[in-house]
Amino acid sequence: MEDKPTLTISEGPSSGSWVLEVCDSSGVQYLPLAPGRFVVGSSPQAEIKVRDPAVSGRHCSIVVSREGISICDLGSKNGTFVGGARVKDAWCAVGTSITVGHSTLTLSEGAREEVFSDGGIFQPLPGVAGSSLLVRRMTEYARRIAAYPNPVLISGETGTGKELIARALHTEGPRKDRPFIALNVSTLPRELVESELFGHERGAFTSATSRRTGAFTDAEGGTLFLDEIGELPIEAQPKLLRALDGYEVRRVGATGSGYRPNVRVVAASHVSLEERIDQGLFRRDLYHRLEGFIIDIPALRDRKGDIPVIARTLLASSCVGIGTRTLAPGAMVRLSAHDWPGNVRELRNVLLRAADLACDNAGVIETIHVERALNPRADSRPPLSLTPQTAKALLAKHDNNMSAAAREAGYPRTSFRKVLLGAILERRKR
Repeated sequence: MEDKPTLTISEGPSSGSWVLEVCDSSGVQYLPLAPGRFVVGSSPQAEIKVRDPAVSGRHCSIVVSREGISICDLGSKNGTFVGGARVKDAWCAVGTSITVGHSTLTLSEGAREEVFSDGGIFQPLPGVAGSSLLVRRMTEYARRIAAYPNPVLISGETGTGKELIARALHTEGPRKDRPFIALNVSTLPRELVESELFGHERGAFTSATSRRTGAFTDAEGGTLFLDEIGELPIEAQPKLLRALDGYEVRRVGATGSGYRPNVRVVAASHVSLEERIDQGLFRRDLYHRLEGFIIDIPALRDRKGDIPVIARTLLASSCVGIGTRTLAPGAMVRLSAHDWPGNVRELRNVLLRAADLACDNAGVIETIHVERALNPRADSRPPLSLTPQTAKALLAKHDNNMSAAAREAGYPRTSFRKVLLGAILERRKR
């Protein structure tokens, strides 16, 4: 009898080994894959166990060979999905995200030391959900540099949570008991930027009716977070550079000696500062002063394995007042298939709209709710008035495909099914 394959590190290429990130109801586990065939499922006999009631006992199989990695559905109840498409057989590559039930399996490359250096116990940064390898790398780096006084430049697309990372740097560092001051540079009137940063004296300008301390003084001993630093007017940049270099700065309208700020500056931008430099809108010397350390936050589309845990976290925190909501397997598939150009911020808004749409569905968010939440303006017509006769006609039109019939009717599958059951019971009474 052929020996049962085990989950062990293969020799693999020198650049790393195949790693399967399994995100289920219990959290995230990392399984290094050796050549062989592995059954994925909720059964205790499955080689890759997924703790998820929506996953079949023998849901799918993963085959690791010299040609690559392939996945095969084993007749699962809820299906196996790759990129939003239900598949029977598919080849996978690095970064492929596979959705089974409410859970995701993501293929990555990583060295054993990187994956298991924390003994399997991962503590995310405060306020940051997700445990993918990209997030783990960012977390390890952020925790290491949190202890330093040097400036940090955070880059990332809009909606990735740059302020959350800045706050985590503050909380994890030695300045945590001192103030954290956040300032969005892009919202400041151009003529008041220096006053907001460094303060002003009474009478310094027309509207200066009283003395103002400024953000640097407010953050003394702590952290000053300057969001959208790329929007800082060019005329204000020399004074910020002077403060970062440790020289004295003065409030607007002040005379005599100034003060030396004791502040760690963390800056963020969703635009390329190098491009701003080329356009003559940002000083190169200021850029090099800000980039003491650089944290690049990965986009949500590059860490889709984190979507289930982020979605559950957002549903718990953002839907207060709406009620408890859970995601159906199909809804999770749809979320995992979306590219999320607005990242976590967009995901939060979509879940909020979907949670509202699911108010008449026993708190279960179905695929149709997510679809409508993703395209809130695409179809403003109300759903059809659903009668048993209408439901039967739609079901016949779609060759007994209940999901397709429910989608056209504009109702969740569960609600559509209840109407059909009512029609059947009524016919039996006759």
